[in-house]
Amino acid sequence: MQGGGLSRENLALCAQGELRTANPHRPRLVLVEMGDTRAVVKDYRPCGWLLREVFGPKLLEREEAIYRVLEGCPGVPRVVGRVDRQALAVEYIEGRNAGEYADGTLPPEFFTRLREVVDAIHARGVVHCDLKNRQNVVVAEGYHPYIVDFSTAFTRRGRFGLLRRAAYQRFLLDDEKAVVKAKLQVGKLWDPAEAEFAFRRGPGERAVRRIRDSLRWTFKLLSRGGR
Repeated sequence: MQGGGLSRENLALCAQGELRTANPHRPRLVLVEMGDTRAVVKDYRPCGWLLREVFGPKLLEREEAIYRVLEGCPGVPRVVGRVDRQALAVEYIEGRNAGEYADGTLPPEFFTRLREVVDAIHARGVVHCDLKNRQNVVVAEGYHPYIVDFSTAFTRRGRFGLLRRAAYQRFLLDDEKAVVKAKLQVGKLWDPAEAEFAFRRGPGERAVRRIRDSLRWTFKLLSRGGR
Protein backbone atom coordinates (compact mmCIF):
# COMPACT_ATOMS: atom_id res chain seq x y z
CA MET A 1 0.00 0.00 0.00
CA GLN A 2 1.22 3.47 -0.85
CA GLY A 3 1.20 6.12 1.88
CA GLY A 4 -1.86 8.23 1.03
CA GLY A 5 -0.88 8.40 -2.68
CA LEU A 6 2.79 8.99 -1.88
CA SER A 7 5.15 6.91 -3.97
CA ARG A 8 8.89 6.76 -4.57
CA GLU A 9 8.30 8.50 -7.89
CA ASN A 10 6.60 11.57 -6.38
CA LEU A 11 8.48 11.65 -3.07
CA ALA A 12 10.85 14.33 -4.34
CA LEU A 13 7.92 16.45 -5.56
CA CYS A 14 6.20 16.28 -2.16
CA ALA A 15 9.36 16.81 -0.10
CA GLN A 16 9.59 20.03 1.91
CA GLY A 17 13.07 19.30 3.24
CA GLU A 18 15.14 16.84 5.23
CA LEU A 19 14.69 16.67 8.99
CA ARG A 20 17.68 14.36 9.28
CA THR A 21 20.21 13.15 6.75
CA ALA A 22 20.93 9.46 6.34
CA ASN A 23 24.13 7.59 6.99
CA PRO A 24 24.97 3.90 6.48
CA HIS A 25 23.47 3.06 9.90
CA ARG A 26 20.30 5.15 10.15
CA PRO A 27 17.49 6.25 7.81
CA ARG A 28 16.89 9.75 6.61
CA LEU A 29 13.78 11.65 7.72
CA VAL A 30 11.99 13.76 5.11
CA LEU A 31 9.13 16.19 5.69
CA VAL A 32 6.55 15.83 2.92
CA GLU A 33 3.28 17.61 2.12
CA MET A 34 0.41 15.97 0.23
CA GLY A 35 -2.63 18.23 0.05
CA ASP A 36 -3.71 18.85 3.64
CA THR A 37 -1.46 16.10 5.02
CA ARG A 38 2.05 16.72 6.35
CA ALA A 39 4.06 13.62 7.11
CA VAL A 40 7.52 12.44 8.05
CA VAL A 41 8.97 9.73 5.81
CA LYS A 42 11.50 7.39 7.39
CA ASP A 43 13.54 6.25 4.39
CA TYR A 44 16.13 3.47 4.37
CA ARG A 45 16.90 3.79 0.64
CA PRO A 46 20.09 5.89 1.21
CA CYS A 47 21.47 3.50 3.88
CA GLY A 48 24.01 0.72 3.56
CA TRP A 49 23.01 -2.44 1.69
CA LEU A 50 22.27 -4.63 4.72
CA LEU A 51 20.03 -2.03 6.35
CA ARG A 52 18.47 -0.95 3.07
CA GLU A 53 17.63 -4.41 1.73
CA VAL A 54 17.33 -6.68 4.77
CA PHE A 55 16.77 -5.12 8.17
CA GLY A 56 15.18 -1.79 7.24
CA PRO A 57 12.09 -3.24 5.50
CA LYS A 58 11.53 -5.67 8.39
CA LEU A 59 11.82 -2.89 10.96
CA LEU A 60 9.37 -0.72 9.02
CA GLU A 61 6.89 -3.59 8.73
CA ARG A 62 7.05 -4.08 12.49
CA GLU A 63 6.79 -0.36 13.25
CA GLU A 64 3.84 0.12 10.92
CA ALA A 65 2.04 -2.79 12.59
CA ILE A 66 2.49 -1.15 15.99
CA TYR A 67 1.15 2.17 14.68
CA ARG A 68 -1.89 0.26 13.37
CA VAL A 69 -2.47 -1.21 16.85
CA LEU A 70 -2.28 2.33 18.28
CA GLU A 71 -4.51 3.91 15.63
CA GLY A 72 -6.72 6.57 17.24
CA CYS A 73 -4.72 6.52 20.47
CA PRO A 74 -4.36 10.06 21.89
CA GLY A 75 -0.84 11.42 21.71
CA VAL A 76 0.31 9.02 18.96
CA PRO A 77 0.79 10.23 15.36
CA ARG A 78 -1.36 8.65 12.67
CA VAL A 79 0.43 6.29 10.31
CA VAL A 80 -0.03 7.42 6.70
CA GLY A 81 1.32 4.25 5.10
CA ARG A 82 4.22 2.70 3.25
CA VAL A 83 5.85 4.59 0.42
CA ASP A 84 7.50 1.34 -0.62
CA ARG A 85 9.27 -1.48 1.21
CA GLN A 86 12.06 0.89 2.29
CA ALA A 87 10.08 3.91 3.47
CA LEU A 88 7.21 4.61 5.88
CA ALA A 89 5.17 7.83 6.21
CA VAL A 90 3.81 8.97 9.58
CA GLU A 91 1.83 12.11 10.46
CA TYR A 92 4.06 15.09 11.20
CA ILE A 93 3.54 16.71 14.60
CA GLU A 94 4.47 20.37 14.77
CA GLY A 95 6.53 21.13 17.86
CA ARG A 96 9.84 20.62 19.62
CA ASN A 97 11.06 17.47 21.30
CA ALA A 98 11.13 17.45 25.09
CA GLY A 99 14.93 17.23 25.10
CA GLU A 100 15.12 20.78 23.71
CA TYR A 101 13.43 22.30 26.76
CA ALA A 102 15.47 23.63 29.66
CA ASP A 103 14.79 21.99 33.01
CA GLY A 104 11.83 23.51 34.80
CA THR A 105 10.26 25.09 31.71
CA LEU A 106 7.58 22.47 30.99
CA PRO A 107 4.42 22.96 33.08
CA PRO A 108 3.03 20.32 35.48
CA GLU A 109 0.04 19.61 33.23
CA PHE A 110 2.38 18.45 30.48
CA PHE A 111 3.59 15.56 32.63
CA THR A 112 0.04 14.65 33.64
CA ARG A 113 -0.88 14.47 29.96
CA LEU A 114 2.26 12.48 29.15
CA ARG A 115 1.33 9.89 31.75
CA GLU A 116 -2.16 9.67 30.23
CA VAL A 117 -0.68 9.04 26.78
CA VAL A 118 1.64 6.33 28.11
CA ASP A 119 -1.26 4.69 29.98
CA ALA A 120 -3.31 4.71 26.76
CA ILE A 121 -0.47 3.05 24.84
CA HIS A 122 -0.09 0.40 27.54
CA ALA A 123 -3.85 -0.22 27.45
CA ARG A 124 -3.39 -1.24 23.79
CA GLY A 125 -0.75 -3.79 24.80
CA VAL A 126 2.27 -1.80 23.59
CA VAL A 127 5.33 -0.58 25.48
CA HIS A 128 7.61 2.02 23.89
CA CYS A 129 10.93 0.91 25.50
CA ASP A 130 12.82 4.15 24.80
CA LEU A 131 11.01 6.97 26.55
CA LYS A 132 14.09 7.93 28.50
CA ASN A 133 15.27 9.40 25.17
CA ARG A 134 13.32 12.66 25.35
CA GLN A 135 13.70 13.22 21.62
CA ASN A 136 10.94 10.62 21.32
CA VAL A 137 8.43 12.95 22.99
CA VAL A 138 7.22 15.89 20.89
CA VAL A 139 5.74 18.89 22.70
CA ALA A 140 2.94 20.21 20.49
CA GLU A 141 1.10 23.52 20.82
CA GLY A 142 -0.49 23.99 24.23
CA TYR A 143 2.05 21.61 25.80
CA HIS A 144 0.35 18.50 24.48
CA PRO A 145 2.72 15.50 24.30
CA TYR A 146 3.04 13.13 21.36
CA ILE A 147 5.13 9.98 21.52
CA VAL A 148 7.00 9.13 18.32
CA ASP A 149 9.38 6.50 16.94
CA PHE A 150 8.11 3.03 17.78
CA SER A 151 11.03 1.26 16.10
CA THR A 152 12.07 -0.38 19.39
CA ALA A 153 8.57 -0.87 20.82
CA PHE A 154 7.42 -4.21 22.22
CA THR A 155 3.94 -5.71 22.15
CA ARG A 156 2.29 -8.43 24.17
CA ARG A 157 0.55 -9.76 21.06
CA GLY A 158 1.46 -13.16 19.72
CA ARG A 159 2.55 -16.08 21.86
CA PHE A 160 2.59 -14.61 25.34
CA GLY A 161 4.57 -17.14 27.36
CA LEU A 162 6.20 -16.57 30.72
CA LEU A 163 9.39 -15.09 29.28
CA ARG A 164 7.53 -12.69 27.00
CA ARG A 165 5.18 -11.75 29.83
CA ALA A 166 8.11 -10.99 32.14
CA ALA A 167 9.83 -8.91 29.44
CA TYR A 168 6.64 -6.98 28.73
CA GLN A 169 6.11 -6.17 32.41
CA ARG A 170 9.74 -5.06 32.71
CA PHE A 171 9.49 -2.73 29.71
CA LEU A 172 6.15 -1.39 30.95
CA LEU A 173 7.79 -0.47 34.24
CA ASP A 174 10.64 1.23 32.36
CA ASP A 175 8.12 3.39 30.47
CA GLU A 176 6.48 4.40 33.74
CA LYS A 177 9.83 5.22 35.34
CA ALA A 178 10.85 7.30 32.32
CA VAL A 179 7.75 9.48 32.75
CA VAL A 180 8.43 9.97 36.46
CA LYS A 181 12.10 10.78 35.83
CA ALA A 182 11.11 13.38 33.23
CA LYS A 183 8.73 14.94 35.75
CA LEU A 184 11.38 14.98 38.49
CA GLN A 185 14.36 16.06 36.38
CA VAL A 186 12.93 18.15 33.54
CA GLY A 187 9.82 19.40 35.31
CA LYS A 188 11.67 20.01 38.59
CA LEU A 189 8.57 18.64 40.36
CA TRP A 190 10.32 16.70 43.09
CA ASP A 191 8.44 14.09 45.08
CA PRO A 192 10.37 11.74 47.45
CA ALA A 193 8.04 8.76 46.90
CA GLU A 194 8.23 9.09 43.12
CA ALA A 195 12.00 9.47 43.31
CA GLU A 196 12.21 6.23 45.29
CA PHE A 197 10.14 4.47 42.62
CA ALA A 198 12.04 5.94 39.67
CA PHE A 199 15.64 5.47 40.83
CA ARG A 200 15.63 2.32 42.97
CA ARG A 201 17.07 -0.75 41.23
CA GLY A 202 17.30 -4.23 42.70
CA PRO A 203 19.74 -6.94 41.49
CA GLY A 204 17.10 -8.53 39.25
CA GLU A 205 16.24 -5.21 37.65
CA ARG A 206 19.88 -4.42 36.98
CA ALA A 207 20.31 -7.76 35.20
CA VAL A 208 17.18 -7.26 33.11
CA ARG A 209 18.22 -3.70 32.24
CA ARG A 210 21.57 -4.97 30.93
CA ILE A 211 19.75 -7.41 28.66
CA ARG A 212 17.24 -4.74 27.60
CA ASP A 213 19.97 -2.20 26.86
CA SER A 214 21.83 -4.77 24.76
CA LEU A 215 18.68 -5.49 22.74
CA ARG A 216 17.89 -1.80 22.36
CA TRP A 217 21.45 -1.09 21.25
CA THR A 218 21.06 -3.79 18.58
CA PHE A 219 17.78 -2.24 17.36
CA LYS A 220 19.33 1.21 17.28
CA LEU A 221 22.33 -0.10 15.38
CA LEU A 222 19.88 -1.29 12.76
CA SER A 223 17.54 1.68 12.92
CA ARG A 224 18.38 4.90 14.71
CA GLY A 225 14.88 6.23 15.38
CA GLY A 226 13.64 9.80 15.45
CA ARG A 227 10.92 12.10 14.35
